[in-house]
Amino acid sequence: MGEEKPAFVDIHCHILPGVDDGAENTEQAVALLQQAWEDGIGTVVLTPHYRGRYRGNVEKRIRPRFEHLQREIRHLLPDMELYLGSEIGYELDVSEKLTDGTLLSMNGTRYVLLEFRSNCFRSRVMEGVLELINFGYVPIIAHAERYEIFLNNKDIADEVLGLGALIQINADSVLGKRGLKTRWFCQRMLRQRKVHFIATDAHDHENRPPQLRKCYELVRRKYGEAYAQALFSGNARVVLSGGENIEY
Repeated sequence: MGEEKPAFVDIHCHILPGVDDGAENTEQAVALLQQAWEDGIGTVVLTPHYRGRYRGNVEKRIRPRFEHLQREIRHLLPDMELYLGSEIGYELDVSEKLTDGTLLSMNGTRYVLLEFRSNCFRSRVMEGVLELINFGYVPIIAHAERYEIFLNNKDIADEVLGLGALIQINADSVLGKRGLKTRWFCQRMLRQRKVHFIATDAHDHENRPPQLRKCYELVRRKYGEAYAQALFSGNARVVLSGGENIEY
């Protein structure tokens, strides 16, 4: 990875300040972006929660905060690329809200970072995936390793992939920081090429930091350079451009 222009792309983080359980203010957000840059992350998609008590995070609220953060880092990190999206908790009307612009897809493309409750049922996952696909979107299942249905049912990943969804897992889960069962799930999914993105899901400096390099080196060593490049950069670039050539 080049030192002058960090190449990792993080498609899932909570660094946009003052909107959810991530960065509390602009100072924290800037410090997190600096930490990300030093770890080799040159492009960040800010994806604040839309769910529960964060249902106020609609486009008209988070867009001005995003633009303010862009201005704040312009001189400190002039080469860092920031994009805006949302981590959208599935509800029955999210497709309509995406279509009318109330909610944000990934950089305005047809790709949507979609979240479910950790104890959700198979029927709920399938309902959410199918609804978005029927509206012309491509769901990216956020941190799939955190859902009990994925951990306990080997077929669910194949089902959602067969429908056209994509899968994202968190770097700290791959590194074993979320328990052995979660690590084994990530290893199996990576071995079978059923993961499309590895992201930080960063919230803070210590417990959930914006770091990818250590995980990248592990994945590159165990699963190959080409797949690692796709997971940490290439596929994310396809999403941000609204392209179609997602690699497995």
